Amino acid sequence: MNLKTFFLYIPLCLGLVSCHQAKAPTPTSTKSEDHKKEQVALPASASLPSDTSSYDSPRFEGRVKEQAQQLMKMNDAGLFDKLHQKLTTTLPADQKDYFLGHPNLAVLAITKGNIFENGADDLGYIVYNKDNHHIEIILSDRNNNTFNTLYKELKVVNTLHNLDCSSGFGTLDYQVASELIYQEDYIRLNNSNYLIDDNSFNVTDISTNRNFDLQQGCLNKTISKDAMANSLCVPTSSVYANFQCLKYNKKKQVFEIYFSQEFAD
Repeated sequence: MNLKTFFLYIPLCLGLVSCHQAKAPTPTSTKSEDHKKEQVALPASASLPSDTSSYDSPRFEGRVKEQAQQLMKMNDAGLFDKLHQKLTTTLPADQKDYFLGHPNLAVLAITKGNIFENGADDLGYIVYNKDNHHIEIILSDRNNNTFNTLYKELKVVNTLHNLDCSSGFGTLDYQVASELIYQEDYIRLNNSNYLIDDNSFNVTDISTNRNFDLQQGCLNKTISKDAMANSLCVPTSSVYANFQCLKYNKKKQVFEIYFSQEFAD
């Protein structure tokens, strides 16, 4: 190679090095963007599992058997049939037909409201099931003409499980059964129960209902006050102003327990 050719190669080599340096950062930039996409794709938190009824939990097996015997005794005494006859006389025709077709169910309390938030006058029932000797909470979606049971066809998620203020023992169906057993003498004498008295089993807006103290109760604070209308509230004590309130999540198609009140009146 002569001297003239050598000097011609120098600018060419410098140009190639410059091009290589300009393109070098590209893989780093792509990796950074991919990492950002991965971060966005990660869920904010794991979804809470749906609750299993205490009636289906091995942990409650002994208590459930004892409770079933006490409920059977009350049913055999005719206490539940008397309440059923009293409560079902004014039901709409389609609701009467359902219970005529299910004679194993005795209605012990009724509430109504826009439970499924579809603009219909839905109904909620607390019933005694004579086949399995359990208390059940059945909800009638009037818009879809369906009858389904909480913890079975209708999934329930307790969003209070991870909060220190939550202390309820047993699922709602089990708790209500315990209170009805506690009230046996009152039911016998008055042909009523704590669920019926004062319409304590109801569909309401707990942000405006004075029966509920949001400051003292156990509240999932991610629920805004604007979203508290059409809450299904179940009283869990015949003595104290204790409640658990559920809200239907249409997107997830589950009922979420978001408020619990457990203290004396």
